[in-house]
Amino acid sequence: MMQTWRIILCISMVTAKSPNILLIIVDDLGYGDVGCFGNQTIRTPSIDKLSTQGVKLTHHLTSSALCTPSRSSLLTGRYPSRTGMVPTPPSRFGVILFLASSAGLPQSEITIAEQAKSKGYKTGLIGKWHLGWSESKYNDSVFHPLNHGFDYYYGHPLTNMQDWYDDGSSVFYSQNPMIHWQALASIIAIMLPMYFLYRKKYIGAVILSLILFLICFVWGYVFFAFHHVTLFNSLLYRNFDLVEQPINLETLSERYTKESIEFLENSQKENVPFLLVVSWSHVHTALITSKQFRGKSKHGRYGDAVEEMDYGTGQILSSLAKLGLADDTLVYFTSDNGAHLEERGLHGEVDGGVNTPFKGGKAQTSVDGGIRVPSIVRFPNQIKENIEISEPTTQMDMFTTISNLMGADIPKDRFIDGKDIMPLMKQKEKITPNPFLYHYCNNEIHAMRYRPPKGNQIWKLVFKEPNYMPGETKCAGLVCACKNAIVLDPPVFYEMTSDLGEQKPIPSDSSEKYRNLRDILMKELDDHVKSVGTINSQLTISKLLWNPLLQPCCNFPSCKCTDPKYS
Repeated sequence: MMQTWRIILCISMVTAKSPNILLIIVDDLGYGDVGCFGNQTIRTPSIDKLSTQGVKLTHHLTSSALCTPSRSSLLTGRYPSRTGMVPTPPSRFGVILFLASSAGLPQSEITIAEQAKSKGYKTGLIGKWHLGWSESKYNDSVFHPLNHGFDYYYGHPLTNMQDWYDDGSSVFYSQNPMIHWQALASIIAIMLPMYFLYRKKYIGAVILSLILFLICFVWGYVFFAFHHVTLFNSLLYRNFDLVEQPINLETLSERYTKESIEFLENSQKENVPFLLVVSWSHVHTALITSKQFRGKSKHGRYGDAVEEMDYGTGQILSSLAKLGLADDTLVYFTSDNGAHLEERGLHGEVDGGVNTPFKGGKAQTSVDGGIRVPSIVRFPNQIKENIEISEPTTQMDMFTTISNLMGADIPKDRFIDGKDIMPLMKQKEKITPNPFLYHYCNNEIHAMRYRPPKGNQIWKLVFKEPNYMPGETKCAGLVCACKNAIVLDPPVFYEMTSDLGEQKPIPSDSSEKYRNLRDILMKELDDHVKSVGTINSQLTISKLLWNPLLQPCCNFPSCKCTDPKYS
């Protein structure tokens, strides 16, 4: 009898320490794009239902307002400055632009998937990766998901782009419609003086010839790389195998749903705990959906994509319940950054969402519209249903929270920024374990946040703000560039519990109270910067450039194939 009880106790302890983990990441979903976070016109019944079954995190923040750095932080629990997933001058591109480049999340980093594998979990990633591929040789796959702790991968390694759908839309050309004429003008500007110098037989003509050659080469390289961005980047992989090029976007969401459900079914049959990351291609452009959802929402292609993503999320959650796994699974739903406000379609239609009630959007790190995202955690029998937490939390916290749930050791050889927020979500604690948070725009901190130990006020100190167009909260061009941000002297405070839209700036030198508050924050900022040290950037110009020697291609030279599983 005693032996039987020991077996039962042992089984119960293993079950308690080995919950399943399901992470659902949406691309560019705005805070105000789903019903449970305030939207009244886009239909999101699956996400709304999920919010009633757990905790709604209303002050949940990303580490960056761009996808590559924010996703690196979610997986590692570390600010992107620590992992090198930020550019340093002269580079200013905060995301990986080409699959055939040398940039990526270093193998020395420890991801949540590696934490799970160390505890015997089956791990899978379905969907977007955007953290690098090969480093120095063709298909060396140094940065591949399977080399970062995942057992199974099915998805697109880069990011969905306008150019991937054959309707004439193009990120590059829509932002630079006169670029052909600019290139021609540059060449003519060199050729004319060169012609006269040649006639005079001046040595300067030789130098100008070299300059002309260099300009032509650069323009040719840029045109070739971006003109063929679909061919180079629209690739779908199953593990290490390239199975589709270019991707059929109309069926992609449906396939991701099927692959996710298949992973859950296999895990249930094998009776092993799992960590599954579902990383939707929606709602990043191109906004292409299946016929079932096309033209059905009140907000054009963007609304259609949100509703298809919600449907797929609902199908996965329903499968979890049918398999009897729901009660033992922590579900985390979030977005990689705020909605993109500047995004426009071929005919000028809005292709981005809303971040109401917050100011700004994607690529704007110093305002909450770029970094505060709709997030939900459901964990039956552990977290109460239908509650809200307005304390500041971050995506980095999920690394530590989930690691502790799985019984995995938190790495001691590096600085882990994420905190365990399970006591907060269980309402055993009332105040966030994150008193200070730092908001990076590339390699610079443009703002920081402070939650004092007493009271309920939350302060944000802003050092730089986006350079908006007059009367707008968006910038000229595709995104707000970090290098164009306006320096605030003195920095200003916003009280984020009463001024959600950041409309009432308070100069930090306006009174002794605010000077003292600023001193507290500046001391913490100095300590943080020292702890980061010198940034070893993975997003340098040389690493981000398209490298033809790293370019994958199926069925060379056509570079076309269709996934045989779904053909």
